[in-house]
Amino acid sequence: MSIKALRALKAIAETGSFAAAADQLGLTLSAVSLQIKALEQQLNTALFDRSGRNAKLNHNGQQVFEQILNLYNQLSYDLGDSEHFSGQYSLGAIHSVQIGPLAPILANLHKDHPNLQIRVRRGQSAELANGVEKNRLDAALITEPLTHYASSCTFIPYTEEPFYIVANQGTTLSDETKLLHEVPFIRFDKRAWAGAIIDDELMRRGIQVNEWMELDSMEAALRMVEYGLGITIMPLNKQRLQQLAKSFQLIPFGSPPLKRTIGVYQKPNNSRAPVTKLVYELMMKHIFS
Repeated sequence: MSIKALRALKAIAETGSFAAAADQLGLTLSAVSLQIKALEQQLNTALFDRSGRNAKLNHNGQQVFEQILNLYNQLSYDLGDSEHFSGQYSLGAIHSVQIGPLAPILANLHKDHPNLQIRVRRGQSAELANGVEKNRLDAALITEPLTHYASSCTFIPYTEEPFYIVANQGTTLSDETKLLHEVPFIRFDKRAWAGAIIDDELMRRGIQVNEWMELDSMEAALRMVEYGLGITIMPLNKQRLQQLAKSFQLIPFGSPPLKRTIGVYQKPNNSRAPVTKLVYELMMKHIFS
């Protein structure tokens, strides 16, 4: 089995097209096509669904791709000390985790496993969950999926983040309903899970907001509130809550107060699952220390 063909398979799976994979690998389109054709002939099975414009792995192709990644990942560990992780570990984390507990967690991980190369990817929960499902990430620290998640994945919660109405210090209103009805509302993107949770709660309670802006960044929303352009709603962990309380009015949102669950999303059969287990244990220790 050709290493070049396996590299081509991986590039196509990650980029979604033969042409993009060829650009990534510095090869011609025909060279990549020939490598995949040879691989399919050797395995005696088609690996891609070629009915659409994009190159999408079929069931057999997905199995081959996952087996290749797992074997490669396992090789990285086998080359290292049995008591110390090595190789590369890809972790996704939403913004509140990255600016909160992630740094001390990774500092402890690096101290005990200095040969472990850690790649951290930031994104919204849905994007990072997809990265785990498509084998682009070993694990992700995200919001609990709003709908059912992939049967091959598990979600293990470790904390909750309450939602707060965030208002400028100069805002005179303190009643939750009046604030949302009368003050311009800066909405967080409803395509994001946090935005969807907020929207569902507003609809459930029949609250009509005075909406005039929608953003896909919580930090950008905070800047708008800081300059008196309106109010917003966002989840805050304990550390972030203490920081923002010095500069903003923070009012618990929801009845009862709305919360989102944060946890670890992974494929349990991933060869890096032992590292993810350690990340989870360090996170729990940090939270309850």
